Amino acid sequence: MASSLTHPSAADMMSWSRAKAFLLNAGWSLDDNSRGGSDLCFDHKTSLGQLTDHELVDDDQVDAHALLRAAGGGVLDRKLADSVEDATTVDEVLVGLNWTIVRAGPFVGIARSPQRGTGGARTVRQGEPIAGRSLSCLAQWLCSLDPLRRSVGLAAVNAYWNRPERGTVVSHKWGLAAFDPPGDGLVIIGGFRQAQKRLFAARIVEREPKDNDIPEDESSVALQSARAVAITAQTLMNGSLEPLLNRVGQQAERLLVGPSAPVAPVVLESGIDRVSGLAITDGDAAASFIKETGTMIALDHMTAQLELAR
Repeated sequence: MASSLTHPSAADMMSWSRAKAFLLNAGWSLDDNSRGGSDLCFDHKTSLGQLTDHELVDDDQVDAHALLRAAGGGVLDRKLADSVEDATTVDEVLVGLNWTIVRAGPFVGIARSPQRGTGGARTVRQGEPIAGRSLSCLAQWLCSLDPLRRSVGLAAVNAYWNRPERGTVVSHKWGLAAFDPPGDGLVIIGGFRQAQKRLFAARIVEREPKDNDIPEDESSVALQSARAVAITAQTLMNGSLEPLLNRVGQQAERLLVGPSAPVAPVVLESGIDRVSGLAITDGDAAASFIKETGTMIALDHMTAQLELAR
């Protein structure tokens, strides 16, 4: 049976099993409700709202992000997508092994490509070329539960916002450089391994923990007691930022950091105190780097470090 929020023209149509897997992996909880459907919750404690009003089977097709929004989630996705009002025509979209780049006239933005390891060829092209659409149209792709669409959508958002005139250009390479060593009271979400030597007292939360890392499912105590939390922008790409912020203590300073981080005011309105991201200053060099499977893209000849704070 189709959900009341499902319609054949929805861009984010996918199977219920796939949508459910994305939401659970992102850190949401889905609790049964009295109507036979599911409620969207934080840690099986705080219910945001009704996700589905009846029981769905795995093969049912749903407009997944519409369900999320109707239940009270996906707020930052929608705000970021709607913040891009420029209709400049997109010249190029390139999805590389590690990075995705969107170029539209003077606008150039990047985002992390989806996690590798998924089987089979796939596309989000949907018949018509992606190039030739407007930048604002492509930004709407962030409102999806499809990782590939989200990557392209976030790159479009970053193309619009991550420009030197939008934020403060800083000389240090990473947002974590703003923290004084040894990093007491700092919790880092995501394995910023290059920061460990300098901030050796900081605790790292990882989905695939190493050594003294905190496993993600055991991070609640550390997040509640932290004085500062530095969050990888990958959490915005994989949809886990919103539920994660609900688990961070109110007293903690919150930093969103990484090349994919959009330096946009709406991010600061959503519970983040400071954003540290990248502006692409040489689109040709960045595109070549991405085509050649480059990884550490924060290079002086093609990027500038940007920050935006409350």
